[in-house]
Amino acid sequence: MPAPLRGLEPARPIRVAVVTDPAGQGTARQVADGVRKAAVALAGAGYAMEETEPPSIAAAAQADLAMLSTAEFRAGLAMLSPLLPANTQRFLSQFYEVAGDPDPVTAMQVFITRHSLLRAWAEFQETRPLILAPIYAGIPFEVGTDLADGAVAETIRGMRMAIAVNALGLPAAAVPVGTADGLPQVVQVIGPRYREDLCLDAAAALEEAFGIITPIDPA
Repeated sequence: MPAPLRGLEPARPIRVAVVTDPAGQGTARQVADGVRKAAVALAGAGYAMEETEPPSIAAAAQADLAMLSTAEFRAGLAMLSPLLPANTQRFLSQFYEVAGDPDPVTAMQVFITRHSLLRAWAEFQETRPLILAPIYAGIPFEVGTDLADGAVAETIRGMRMAIAVNALGLPAAAVPVGTADGLPQVVQVIGPRYREDLCLDAAAALEEAFGIITPIDPA
């Protein structure tokens, strides 16, 4: 794999696509403000910011759900199930109710879709190597909220950008950028395939701007 510790030097300034509301499905104000705050910090570090988003985020997220729902994946999970905590088993059960059970043709087609989306994102990142976006589009929720009846669908919707990135196998760095209304704010910096170095450079610039955010006392 062409994955050196340090890749070819990109054109300067490095362009960054700023995504505050992935796929236009709604993002909490506190979360979007965190992304904008990070964008200002990266601009101050010499990056060129542009409010735009990569293609077909929702389709990429849906492809990941389909891949995780194939018979092969379910069979492997069934072997692990006895080792999983009850809450995890409950979450996965609800997850598969939402994700569905793709037939063999659909299961094969989704991998073709993934390759098509990989090409589209690669073309997008030729001119905007980095993408700045939320990880979860909603505000941080109380422990256990995602296990409530019907909550899994909302969790999946909120995680759509992270799910899309996972589907495509792209590197990303999660970086805290402060707090708002007493709750943490965090962003992800997404790079092209095999360019973890670009993600880490941008993450370092954000850490330099915001400092190291220590954990909030749970008490």
